[in-house]
Amino acid sequence: MKFLFSLLAFCLTMAHATPTKVGSREYKLMLDASKFTGSNPIVATSNYWSAIGALIDNNLSRDRSGSFSLAKDRTISIYDTAGTCLLYNNSLIFRERIENGDREVTLKYRSLDRYIVGYQDMDGIELNAETKFEEDIGAPYVSKFSHSTTQGISDGKNLNKLDDPINLYPNHMNQYNFDGDATIVQVGGVTIYEKVYRGTSVDLGSKAGEFSLTLWYTSSTSTTPVVAEVSFRYEDTDENFSENVVTRAKKLFELMQTLGAWNNPNSITKTAFIYSYNPSFCN
Repeated sequence: MKFLFSLLAFCLTMAHATPTKVGSREYKLMLDASKFTGSNPIVATSNYWSAIGALIDNNLSRDRSGSFSLAKDRTISIYDTAGTCLLYNNSLIFRERIENGDREVTLKYRSLDRYIVGYQDMDGIELNAETKFEEDIGAPYVSKFSHSTTQGISDGKNLNKLDDPINLYPNHMNQYNFDGDATIVQVGGVTIYEKVYRGTSVDLGSKAGEFSLTLWYTSSTSTTPVVAEVSFRYEDTDENFSENVVTRAKKLFELMQTLGAWNNPNSITKTAFIYSYNPSFCN
């Protein structure tokens, strides 16, 4: 009997030690936000899609479809400890999104090392929590991996102590021995107003690349975005990405980087924008 319990414990340990498969790969490119200034960015998004379409038609000869339309209109806040940024300095992002009154939080662990990220237990406490293991690819071609779980929270839930992410994601957070009473606040004191445009895709072979164009504003009435990002992704929970798919995706990503009139190679990423909004926040 003792042997059977030992064998069961060993099997459970090995199962937990198996790194998660990459479920999606997303190629991200920072754009010139000024191109999308105005009360109706859909015109600019259409023009940008036409520019991508010409690249696809002339260089990839693959089918493409759709047009950009507004898919998400929500607010975003990131929370951390002022002065120390304990979460960020431990490769963590704790984010809240609110859309149509519905609140959700995400805890994300990020690293350049695929296997370190894959081994992290990011489970949430809610039954409908959604966990993702993704590869993000930035220009010119740099991979970073993220393991995250998103779950809903109630209208009255306060996010003001480290105990909040600890209790929402105990399997991962308990390893740090953080002081649960430590205060967390909005990073930089900034709320981001996000608009996400979707509806376009390209046939990469056995997978379709689905595009998103994201604009960030620092007020609900602003017509001048502070950050603009385009991305396309393809998914497979079994990490079954064929050579044709990954080769065509890489070529398309490289082609998109040639659209100099649209790109902003000096732009920082969305997360970096929030953490740099108040340069003294982490100091």
